[in-house]
Amino acid sequence: MRYIIFTVFLALMLSNTQVIAQEIEADVTVSLEQVEQDNRYHATTMESDLERYINSQSFTDAEWEGPPIPVKLNIFLSGGANGIYSAKLFVASQRYLYGQGESVTVTIKLIENGWAFEYARGAMLSYNPDRFDRLASLIDFYMLLVIGFDLDTYEVHGGTRAFEKAKYIVQLGAGKNVEGYSTFYQPGEYTKYALVSELTDLRYEPLRALIFEYYVDGLDYMVEDEEAAIKNLEFIIRDIAIFKQDKMVGPSTLLFVWFNTKADEIAETFKGRMSAQLYQDLTYLDPTNTQIYLDAYEATR
Repeated sequence: MRYIIFTVFLALMLSNTQVIAQEIEADVTVSLEQVEQDNRYHATTMESDLERYINSQSFTDAEWEGPPIPVKLNIFLSGGANGIYSAKLFVASQRYLYGQGESVTVTIKLIENGWAFEYARGAMLSYNPDRFDRLASLIDFYMLLVIGFDLDTYEVHGGTRAFEKAKYIVQLGAGKNVEGYSTFYQPGEYTKYALVSELTDLRYEPLRALIFEYYVDGLDYMVEDEEAAIKNLEFIIRDIAIFKQDKMVGPSTLLFVWFNTKADEIAETFKGRMSAQLYQDLTYLDPTNTQIYLDAYEATR
């Protein structure tokens, strides 16, 4: 039996942790280099305003158990005339590995282009999941995705409720015809709605379960038996390839986002020990990063 039972691990993780309300520990960086000097004044408090909002907010209905999720947000601002800014947002969250001290793995990396919002110095942001706000709602959306992806690594489909809340935010934005929130998309097109639709679709639950196994039977198990954990990871990637072949009828936004996050980690894990079958599976699942996998495969031969 190649999968370890996770109940004991979860109990150990939570037995000595304090129950806290906040799920996120955010580190926010705001770049003003593309903002004209005259328009920078009001944006100088954005870093502290957003950190205060995220780190003091509970985004889910349940009490949060365990340490908060480390999240980095990098915001590149432009514009600023009349308090209207455009921005590009990069979000990356991490997860601590079981039994490996402060070692972490990146859980998800996401990019938002074309974000536009109004902002004034010292803004007091408030959480209201039933009201759409161009600034706060986008932050809420990505923090809910971060929470959902994190919970999915500790419990099979544990992040479903967070993903449903994120989907609701997209629907609110779509109802106001806000750019980037449309519920219409072409197969294979990356949109916020395409991603949350797959994350809340019953047909993708087997894929989410395999991602759970990647963490628990792979990364977390390294501390117990590295050789067995590596073999588990190879089996899991094989199962993901079979899922794509047998269950999917077109491109998957979730697969694209997940492999975009994990490609470097997977390649580094298997560098010097990548089988021909694994290389074939990875390039089938993630053709965009073929060169990364090829380098790891060639180091094996």
